Amino acid sequence: MLLKTNSLPSGYRNIAEMDYLLFPKQRLFIVLSDNDLLFIKKSPSPYPNHEDEPGLLVYQKEFPRSAAAWIVDTIENRLWRSAAEGGEPSGKNSVTEVVAGEKLTLRRTMVVGDAREKSFVLINASRKSVNFDKDYQEIEFSDTLLKEGGLLDVLRRV
Repeated sequence: MLLKTNSLPSGYRNIAEMDYLLFPKQRLFIVLSDNDLLFIKKSPSPYPNHEDEPGLLVYQKEFPRSAAAWIVDTIENRLWRSAAEGGEPSGKNSVTEVVAGEKLTLRRTMVVGDAREKSFVLINASRKSVNFDKDYQEIEFSDTLLKEGGLLDVLRRV
């Protein structure tokens, strides 16, 4: 079920809203429930006949709530560090693990978005897409969003 950030169901709360930073005019909402962590991205719709909210397309990605700590740890201690610093071996650019019973992958990418910057792709292979006919969900986070945009700080507080 696609959630509306301005009228979340009981048990859900929006803990952060920020510029998505990968593409212009996109917003990212971080929503929590007792069990789930949701990333809801809103972007202007170029299709007047297809809008999830007035003027917007909405993309919802769902993960177990405990994935927040795993994301921070995997980025900071495994993928941003060299092998000599205790990170993943040279040439390894992804980590796949089961977190709270769900198969998650965090993969390093070198070029994403309009700014063509480094980023991460977070994949949940245990949940079908809310938006598309896919057996998984995925979202990208640029290094800029994680650091200057404050996403890592938000995830640390979860």
